[in-house]
Amino acid sequence: MTRVRMFRQTDLGTECDACGVRIDLVSGGVCERCQRILCARHLHGSWLRRLRHELGGAAICVRCRDKGAS
Repeated sequence: MTRVRMFRQTDLGTECDACGVRIDLVSGGVCERCQRILCARHLHGSWLRRLRHELGGAAICVRCRDKGAS
C-alpha cells in the first residue's frame, strides 16, 4: 500500500522578471498593473506591504508604485 503525501514540496518555479533569481510560485507573485512575475522583494518591497497583500490588498510591484508617486 502506498502512502499519499498531501503537503509535499513542488518543483514548480520561475525566475523573477526584475532580478532573475529563481523563485517558487508561493513566495513571489504577479503585479496587477504590469503583469510581471516577481520575487517577494520586487513585488512587495517590505514585510508590511506583503502583509497588506495577504490581508486582501492589491499586489502592486515596487516599480509601479514608484511610477504612480512621480
